[in-house]
Amino acid sequence: MAAKTVAVIGAGVSGLTAIKACLEEGLEPVAFEKRSEIGGLWNYDGFEWTDSKGPSVYKSLVTNTSKEMQHFSDFPLPADCSPYITHQECLKYLNDYADHFKLRAYINFNHVITKIEQASDYDVTGKWRVAYRHDGGEEQDRVFDYVMICTGFFSEARKPSYPGQDAFGGLIIHTNQYRTPDQFIDKNVLVVGESFSAGDVAVELGFHSKQVYISMREGCFVFPKRGEGGWPLDILTNTRWRFHLPEWLNRFILQRFIERDVNYDALGLRTKRKLFCSRAIANDFVINQIMHGRVRTRPAIKRFYHRGVEFVDGTTIDDLDAIVFGTGYAMKTPFIDDSLLSDDLSTREMYKYVLPVRLKHPTLVCVGFLDVYGALPPVSEMQARWAARVFTGAISLPPLSAMLGEIEVMRKLMYDRYNKHIIGISPVPYEDNLAADVGCLPTAIGLLSSDPRLAVHMFLSPGVPATYRLVGPNSWSGARDAIMKCWENNLTGTKGRVIENQRNWSSVYYYVVLVSLLILIVAYLL
Repeated sequence: MAAKTVAVIGAGVSGLTAIKACLEEGLEPVAFEKRSEIGGLWNYDGFEWTDSKGPSVYKSLVTNTSKEMQHFSDFPLPADCSPYITHQECLKYLNDYADHFKLRAYINFNHVITKIEQASDYDVTGKWRVAYRHDGGEEQDRVFDYVMICTGFFSEARKPSYPGQDAFGGLIIHTNQYRTPDQFIDKNVLVVGESFSAGDVAVELGFHSKQVYISMREGCFVFPKRGEGGWPLDILTNTRWRFHLPEWLNRFILQRFIERDVNYDALGLRTKRKLFCSRAIANDFVINQIMHGRVRTRPAIKRFYHRGVEFVDGTTIDDLDAIVFGTGYAMKTPFIDDSLLSDDLSTREMYKYVLPVRLKHPTLVCVGFLDVYGALPPVSEMQARWAARVFTGAISLPPLSAMLGEIEVMRKLMYDRYNKHIIGISPVPYEDNLAADVGCLPTAIGLLSSDPRLAVHMFLSPGVPATYRLVGPNSWSGARDAIMKCWENNLTGTKGRVIENQRNWSSVYYYVVLVSLLILIVAYLL
């Protein structure tokens, strides 16, 4: 019997791992990529705002998640990479991944999807018609058994609109059009936003522009990339033992750390919202740029005029040359009808944030359509593995009422937390949830009996992606080694000067964590 076919839309981070997941489950993937290379937005195109051809990283971009949390589960980044990698290193990694698992043979490059719709016999077969153009030629189509949409979270920029904005005489762009500071040298620039890209662009422009301002509607928290002891912050915050603590305690611990040497009120960063309920910037230089006066904080915009803006507190800036919106992205899938897959997060009904539940057949999924408070690649990978096993029937879905109930609970939770409809997840608990369905989540009891050293290590260490290749389908023989070396590998890329008799800092970390847990247990009992 011929293998079932899967149309994979996009060959970026999510698309590549979707291709691999299909192959692992005996499916036949056919990927469509609009560019001539893999990598999606990680392909730095070098185009300035005037002729940008779509989303791309900016030239100076460095990941805000560390390498041990960033890679796919069975293909670690090289140990000699720095803890945080450049976009060039990330693109090379994706190319190496595609070559290692021989994924390129399944990708049709320079193919633009124009339409995805139910096939004429969908009601019986669940199949989909996919229409596309190759190199701008005539529209063609093909019918597939399944579809994985992997165009991602960053496909369409969200630009706000303010009174008088059309009359502004300067440049207005979004951060997805930003590449280098060359266009902004010795200019007065206002960056609008309170999240990752807004912070990165404001910091970089602060070194080159005449004056940079950053407008924030609510304020935000600023996370350094370095945590306690100089470890990457995300490997400390994503340790498994932390997820067993109540949220208020995790909030207390982390907030005391990030506010330890920072006066949020004096810097104009203070938000009224709680940590984990507000936007955040991950950048080690934001605080210094504000302290040095290169970046100045401002409140929300009220209106524009010819060469300036007025803010909600009545203050103004009168000599602005440019506005850069760092205001996020909209989850858009323009090639499929809204009745099949809604672009409105208040009505979108996606089980596990992957499967549209109102469709008659579970034959279409979305991979990577969510905001991850951590690294996206391993999350997309777990979504793709889950979806591929749904396609093959290896995962049985619950009744529609149960799926809708779970969707509504999560929608309400997100809205109550952020006061708006958003899809935001912590990677480790979410991946664990999917992994349990896939059958690749190790159990504590099983590990304690078979490999107690590994069990303790996993509890005290970050939830690295290789965790999901220890057991279950498509396991990997190198998983244990990758998990046990996650602390060591974080230091290898920066240790250009070796000191004899150097202390094993991962052992020190374990000791501190164990003592802390004992103190918390005693305090709780008392």
